[in-house]
Amino acid sequence: MPRELRIKGDDIQYHLILRCNNKEPLIKERADFEMLLYLLEEVKCKFETRIYNYEFLNAHIHLMLSTHQNFFVDEIMHSFCFKYAKDYNKRHKRNGHFWAHRYRSRIILNDQHGLGCLRYQHRNALSAGLVAKPEDWPWSGYRFYVYGEPNSLLDYHPSFLALGESEMQRRISYQKLVETPIPADKWKGLLEKGNGLMTQRFLIMLKQVERLKNRHLVPGTI
Repeated sequence: MPRELRIKGDDIQYHLILRCNNKEPLIKERADFEMLLYLLEEVKCKFETRIYNYEFLNAHIHLMLSTHQNFFVDEIMHSFCFKYAKDYNKRHKRNGHFWAHRYRSRIILNDQHGLGCLRYQHRNALSAGLVAKPEDWPWSGYRFYVYGEPNSLLDYHPSFLALGESEMQRRISYQKLVETPIPADKWKGLLEKGNGLMTQRFLIMLKQVERLKNRHLVPGTI
C-alpha cells in the first residue's frame, strides 16, 4: 500500500510526532535533550519556521510548527531528523536507525484544533507518569505559555492568543484548561496515528476541550 502523500506548502501548521526506533527510551541524557533544542533553533533560523511548541519525552517527541517562505515540511524534517540521528549515534558510539519510521503529521485546521493539540502535547509528560504537574517537565514549552518564561525558540500559537485580551488572562485560562482532565485524556495515542482526516475520537476530544475552554475562560477575556 503506497504511503499517504503529505500536504505541503506555505503557511501550513503541523502537529508532528517522531518516535525512537523500537519505541526505545533513547533520549535520556541532558545532552540528548539539549541537542534537540539546538537543532530546532537551527531549523527556525535556516527555514524561517515558526515553532509553537515542543514536547520531548524519552521515546518520542512532539512538535508544533508552521512553514513559510517556500520551505516545506519534508525539507525541514529531513534536516532535523538526519542531523539528530547522526549526532546521537556519534556521541553514544551507536549504529543503526535512531528514528522508528518517517515522522507522523497532522495539519492543524483551525484555532479549536490548535488548542486541542497544544493541550494534548502539554499533558504528555503528565499522562506518561513522568511528572505530577506539567510545569515540572523541563523539555516542553508549557512554562513559556503559562508563566511567560523566556524561550527564544517559541512563538505563541494563535489559538492561545485567542483566549484573552491580556497576557495574564490567557495564562490563567490556559493553565486551567491543561490542568482539568477530560474523558478523552484516557484515550492513548489519540492524535498520533495517520496523516489523513481527523478521527472521530479526536473530534469528540475537540468538543470536550471547547466546552472546558468556555467554562474556564476568565470573565471579560473575549
